[in-house]
Amino acid sequence: MPKASIIICSMNRPKSLERCIDSLKNQTCQDYEIILCQEEGNLVELKDKGWRQAKGEICIWLDDDVVCEPYWLENILKTFESLPSIVGITGPTYVPLKLVNNRDIFKYREGLIGRFYNWFFLEGKRHFPGIITNCGANTYGANFSTLISHRLHFVDFLEPSQFAVRKTIMEYVGGFDLEYKGVAEWCDVDLCYRIKEYGQLLYNHRVVVDHYPEQDSIYAKRLDTVSRYKNYMRFAKRWVKPSFKHYLYRGFLKTYFWAKGKGLI
Repeated sequence: MPKASIIICSMNRPKSLERCIDSLKNQTCQDYEIILCQEEGNLVELKDKGWRQAKGEICIWLDDDVVCEPYWLENILKTFESLPSIVGITGPTYVPLKLVNNRDIFKYREGLIGRFYNWFFLEGKRHFPGIITNCGANTYGANFSTLISHRLHFVDFLEPSQFAVRKTIMEYVGGFDLEYKGVAEWCDVDLCYRIKEYGQLLYNHRVVVDHYPEQDSIYAKRLDTVSRYKNYMRFAKRWVKPSFKHYLYRGFLKTYFWAKGKGLI
């Protein structure tokens, strides 16, 4: 039986998928199976379907537009073996600078809005990986190569583009919440909050992938900002403590999604 089951959901990205799978063929550890989901449908349902088919002890979700460093899988498995209290592992998901603008504008650009967002909502922790701040905003330091991202951290959530969870823990929590819609943002973070009841989540700086986000058909689906906001609200109502700053953050997101949906930004 394979030690790890790598679940990849992919749709109409043949070049990206080929590049991703080639990086898996070059892993120093080959003790894995690949579960490839290429169906149309709600992304969270495909992610959930994947782990239920898994034969490995460790379930790993991997985006099709990432390239894994050669020691990526070996470092994941060694970490699980050496630290029994760890239930989930993630690592750096470095985005090339030329592709940063394919991400959300207010998070990644250095302008006035980006600086305000970092200061007010992220509490100055832009370059920290895996934190949900008090107002309910998520940090994204795993995307950058910095001194902070080159360290081990216990984190609040695992990076959605690459994360690993013990299969037994998935069975305990019953898998993903299938009520998340569209591209199902926040379904992974919701899962992390549920599995944290059984152990710790670790950001391992040696579990490295390079992330190549493109403005393709999948990116276009992210413009369905109504479902994105509803997904965030589903997460926030469960896990974020209400506060004045949290309500401001919700208002900020709602305004941003409205403007993005209208093509104003």
